[in-house]
Amino acid sequence: MDINQIVNDATEEDAKSALSYFLQSYMTPAFGALPKNEVELIVLNVLGKLKAIEDEPELYEFVSKLKVTRSKARGLIYDRELRLSSEDDLDKKVKSLLKRPLIQKNGDLYVLEVDNPLVSDHLRSKVQKLGYVSDGSFSPSIIKLGLDAITALIQSYLSPQEKEDIKAVLVAAGAPDTSFTGVLKATFKKVASKVASDTGEALMNKASDFISPIIDAGIDLIKEKAGELFEPTAE
Repeated sequence: MDINQIVNDATEEDAKSALSYFLQSYMTPAFGALPKNEVELIVLNVLGKLKAIEDEPELYEFVSKLKVTRSKARGLIYDRELRLSSEDDLDKKVKSLLKRPLIQKNGDLYVLEVDNPLVSDHLRSKVQKLGYVSDGSFSPSIIKLGLDAITALIQSYLSPQEKEDIKAVLVAAGAPDTSFTGVLKATFKKVASKVASDTGEALMNKASDFISPIIDAGIDLIKEKAGELFEPTAE
């Protein structure tokens, strides 16, 4: 990281704001009174104000730019996110992740890549409170959810009226007329079947086309996509 270049590239307004923030933060409650980890977070925020790091930095950005280990980078991201994100912010990030799962095992397993460790903890906590488990044994950045778990998690973000509206659209398109959970699981099975020939990024993008409208409760788009999912097959 070329500090001179970063400072030279910053606008005068950003540079003044960063300097003011640093001095005020470092001298509160008194000069030199803050512990080392708090000073590190202040410096990270300064780098953010100077646009030297992204607002939502990925793990590798910290590793490469700050020259720290992945473990250290995860700790920095976690502590920084803990101070910046509210419960609603974390929920929005989880919902964003749910829109682009990697589907495996014929739609029975959904894999999410979660680079932000606090978002990962928040997601796992939500799943646990719903009575399900998440598998993160392969990697701390990878979370695997079963079909029951991911449908329950998505339901938790929908209001009763949104559930009724979504169910009505999906049933009208050809989904089995059961409980909302049953309708949602049948829809996800159809999505898995629809994108079965794709892999990697293509699979994630295509699955997102069908899953995103449900998470956002976008009724008009659900109608359009549900028609594609449950269209009758030629005999």
